Amino acid sequence: MLRTVSRVNRDPSIAGDAMEALDVIWLLKASQDLERSVTVALMYAGLRVPQYRLLTVLAQSEQVTVTDISKALKITRATASVMVNDLIKMHIVATLDNPQDRRSFYLRLTERGQNKLHVARKDLAVMTTQLESRCPPEMIKALNEFSRMKTP
Repeated sequence: MLRTVSRVNRDPSIAGDAMEALDVIWLLKASQDLERSVTVALMYAGLRVPQYRLLTVLAQSEQVTVTDISKALKITRATASVMVNDLIKMHIVATLDNPQDRRSFYLRLTERGQNKLHVARKDLAVMTTQLESRCPPEMIKALNEFSRMKTP
């Protein structure tokens, strides 16, 4: 069991003999720094993190609806609709008629959207490589496992 302590009160006797205490305040700071780096990397492609996530969903399938996006991103359909409408106005996403349902439509990336996604992936890959070069493999494995945990 890991106990949470602040960096100010870091005392080896608090964490136990062989276990390091989890410093959630510094973990939060590191998470914010990482988020800032990702935001900057995506900025050069002209995208925000939620937009990037939406474009990656569109890139994975040819017949995607707003409902599909809301489920994939775990957001409300209303939120997905607002995001999609913004991307349509930016000429990043286009609509296609859905022959099975006239009330619904399919979404696709435009050429501009594909280019933006390509630039964003390239910039994120550079940032990821730089980050990985500073971390030992055990740390990368632990961080990946941590990122998949459910928070209490």
